[in-house]
Amino acid sequence: MVRRLHRRAVAVGHLTLPAVPSMIDEYVTMCGAIVAGLGVQFTPEQCAQLKGLLAEQLAEAYAASSRSNVVISFHKPFGTVVNYRVKAEWQTVQNAYDQWFAIREPPFFGTEPDARVWALSGETADPHTHRVLDIGAGSGRNALALARRGHPVDAVEMAPKFAHMIRLEAERQALDVRVIERDIFAIGDDLARDYQLIVASEVVPDFRDTRQLREMFELAARRLAPGGHLVFNAFLPRRGYIPDDAARELGAQCNTMIFTRDEMAGAAGSLPLRLVADDPAYEYEKTHLPESAWPPTRWYAHWATGLDLFDVERDESPIELRWLVYQKADGEPRPGADSGTGSR
Repeated sequence: MVRRLHRRAVAVGHLTLPAVPSMIDEYVTMCGAIVAGLGVQFTPEQCAQLKGLLAEQLAEAYAASSRSNVVISFHKPFGTVVNYRVKAEWQTVQNAYDQWFAIREPPFFGTEPDARVWALSGETADPHTHRVLDIGAGSGRNALALARRGHPVDAVEMAPKFAHMIRLEAERQALDVRVIERDIFAIGDDLARDYQLIVASEVVPDFRDTRQLREMFELAARRLAPGGHLVFNAFLPRRGYIPDDAARELGAQCNTMIFTRDEMAGAAGSLPLRLVADDPAYEYEKTHLPESAWPPTRWYAHWATGLDLFDVERDESPIELRWLVYQKADGEPRPGADSGTGSR
């Protein structure tokens, strides 16, 4: 009777999952559990066929964007058969942030500038001569605050809605902020070569490989004045953890891309940039932000300690967000073209 009941069931549904090719066995297991609940058991041949379809679509989706999914649609008609389809879907990082802008309420990234950025910029005696480049400026949280302090600021943001927000607020407050609406690493000659500070806050976690890290370091080496600083945050392993492909791929989907310290050192290799500070972001921001501004957002503490990727207790997370500060020495970097990826 139970078997007859299952055969009379009709089911239609969709399973949407982020595209993580190295976790393909988990996708097969999920699908098997769904159809088993409907009274259908996949044969080994059917499992192999499903895995082949998943592998193809997962690879396509992940290669296209870190904002990508596979959608598994299934239909169980009357009887013992389940029909399914696997389809890759994706959007650009720029479109993802435009959509994010439309559905979330401000402040999007907090009301105060990053404490690490604020402290570093405050080391200069005269901010009016301390030009700043803010890469992936987002809603302008850092760029506008630095301009209010007196810094001339170039804010680069590729998401049109965020760029428009910065531009309007800078005009309203009569601030020295030049908004550049484009991919920071696209070829262009609209950037200065004498920045005293380059900021890339919450940008590197959206990178996908060490090539993009190298491009960021090369840009900093070309655009910083001697003695100037590059400050950015990035997820690094701790306690000897070595990330595998699955961790990197799911991390890319969660704005939590992981790079090792060896990869950081290799990406900055041969360039006139020296690491001068390395601080845990969660502890630094909690300690130095005004009490009323902590946490910056509801999601910050969870994200900065790696819990968007690892479902564990905070002190068990094998990664953490860290603030890294590099200083440019005298000398010129090796030639190279500005090219690469997006920002936030």
